[in-house]
Amino acid sequence: MTAPVAAAPPTAPAPVPPSAAIPAPTTDGGVLPTARQAAAVAAGSTAFAAAWADAHDKLAAGQYAEALSLLSVWYDDPSLGPEETRRLDALLGQLAGTVIYSQQDFLLPAHVVSAGQTLHSIAAPLQVPWQLLAKINGIPDPDQLIPGEHVKLVQGPIDAVVSVSRGRLSLQVAGHYAGSFPAVIGRAVTDRVGASVAVVDVRSTGAAGDPAARRTLVLADGMAIEAVDDPAAHASGAVGSTVLVASRDFAELVEILGPGSHVLVRR
Repeated sequence: MTAPVAAAPPTAPAPVPPSAAIPAPTTDGGVLPTARQAAAVAAGSTAFAAAWADAHDKLAAGQYAEALSLLSVWYDDPSLGPEETRRLDALLGQLAGTVIYSQQDFLLPAHVVSAGQTLHSIAAPLQVPWQLLAKINGIPDPDQLIPGEHVKLVQGPIDAVVSVSRGRLSLQVAGHYAGSFPAVIGRAVTDRVGASVAVVDVRSTGAAGDPAARRTLVLADGMAIEAVDDPAAHASGAVGSTVLVASRDFAELVEILGPGSHVLVRR
């Protein structure tokens, strides 16, 4: 996953000149793009440069959540060149690690635990899995909270975006980028570009503790997200209506996505 759990404030890399990130103006066939296409690339690069500079100002002021919100809208934007995309992905990962996955309260005020409360009861109205709050807050037992202790909150539901062109599955928390995973996308999923399908259930096949047991995030319309040891080994195969991610990444996904979440399929 490209959103490490980072408690330290992020450090932004130096701004990249927009012109340095625009690829050579030819198509795969070596034909120059139309004036309209060239203008669209230039306009997108200029707008991104302005957003990048604004985000740096917010970082300097300690406004990490605002910087994350500002840059999140640019994730997967087709107008960005390779270098812009690389730097954006790196900074978004740092920001998500600090704003969402650290114990610092950037998005919501901390919750003060009352007598009898559990992580289950706290997480339910937020529409997030209790496992996510446990991981963020370092709580080993969801049923043994101490009255008066502070718990960082994350407002759900958390949604996912499957990017067919990039072969990635990314997460969003209230419009904020929240990390991404490499994915192998089934042919039937690529035919559903533009569709938003609900996460229905987390299903296990096999006995608990069995290393051969498989877990699946069941989606609506017959779709699913499944774990495999090596997604790249399935890259040339037909995986139907399934999105495959590495087992280590799936273990994190099931602590973040749940019933109430949606998965958008994007070109």
